[in-house]
Amino acid sequence: MLEENFLMGEQLLDPADYDFPALKKAFNMDREEVIQEIKDSGLKGRGGAGFPTGLKWELGYKEKSDEKYMICNADEGEPGTFKDRYLMENRPLLVIEGIITAAYAVNAQKGFIYIRGEYFDSIKIIDKLIDNMYKEDVLGQDILGSDFSFDLRLVKGAGAYVCGDETSLLNSIEGKRGASRIKPPYPIQKGLFEQPTVVNNVETLSSAARIIAEGASLYSAMGSKNSRGTKLVCLSGDINEPGVYEVEFGAQTIKEIIEQDGKGIKGGSDLRFVVPGGVSTAVLDKSEIDIPYTYEDLEKAGSSLGSGAIIAVGQEHDLVDLMLNVSRFFMDETCGTCFPCREGNRQINRILRKYKATFSIQEKEIIQDVGETIRLAARCGLGQSSLNFINSIMEKYEDELGIKEVLEV
Repeated sequence: MLEENFLMGEQLLDPADYDFPALKKAFNMDREEVIQEIKDSGLKGRGGAGFPTGLKWELGYKEKSDEKYMICNADEGEPGTFKDRYLMENRPLLVIEGIITAAYAVNAQKGFIYIRGEYFDSIKIIDKLIDNMYKEDVLGQDILGSDFSFDLRLVKGAGAYVCGDETSLLNSIEGKRGASRIKPPYPIQKGLFEQPTVVNNVETLSSAARIIAEGASLYSAMGSKNSRGTKLVCLSGDINEPGVYEVEFGAQTIKEIIEQDGKGIKGGSDLRFVVPGGVSTAVLDKSEIDIPYTYEDLEKAGSSLGSGAIIAVGQEHDLVDLMLNVSRFFMDETCGTCFPCREGNRQINRILRKYKATFSIQEKEIIQDVGETIRLAARCGLGQSSLNFINSIMEKYEDELGIKEVLEV
């Protein structure tokens, strides 16, 4: 178990009280050296996709352009996820230090932090901090006496889940409708205002700042071969002590995280299943959670780490109600650009609303087929993952849902 927090700590809001160790160290390194340090650490993107951060920075650095952008994605819309909010409200200096460090590494001159519109406190704290950091010469021209200049602006999201997708986020910053773009070209090649753009989420950039400050070896020594370092997890649902916890990859099982950090299921109820990475991921029943908390072990179990939202679900909940809740969420949140996603999620919700006491095998197969069509046609993560929760419930609880063959008369 993690003995000392890598990311979490006491609230620190005044730039005059912070030494910016990552920036000072980075400014004395070549850009290639900063990128190599992140590559050596094994840091993966903490937004859900798990793309190697150092490789993304390297690709951004190698793009030739007179203007590049660095964007911090703080549009934390995955249900059950609130770790980025914690960092922005308690460790905002670390967040912005990570943004500037990344911008230096990829040689970006301008940047944005795009914050979920409902995060009023986060917006207030970050907005004030940006103003103060300009006054302290930590933003703007010749940061901390270096020859690196960087301007940062805050953009408030308008409540669209799909803007968690980086191309939809780019459209939103440009003042367009929040809808996904066709890829390629990727944002690294042609992103914001058609310029090379690197997008990382809050936890990724905060981790990167700490890695540069402390060295890659400290970080890479924690975790497992394919899951280095630590992860902020959000415990919620039927749990005694919900909240944000920092865990070292592989040091605890999911079961131990729930029992040791979350203090078990509230009211003495039995656990039915766990949603390991937000409602975009497949559920694991209680017999499947005694596995190390790593990217690779969750993948082997048929799910994924996702955003780090661990939702514990007790026995008293109605399975159909849960599926309807998730289905309605994705039906409402699709941007509508991809026809199969827009109509497919609506039709699946209609089938679920018709449920009485049983599902037929045919209805289950229709849901699965439509879900696969949505996944194959979708431009963004919403359509690619909108049926993970529902399909896993129907597979694992087939008898309880009364799924059976219905013969034609």
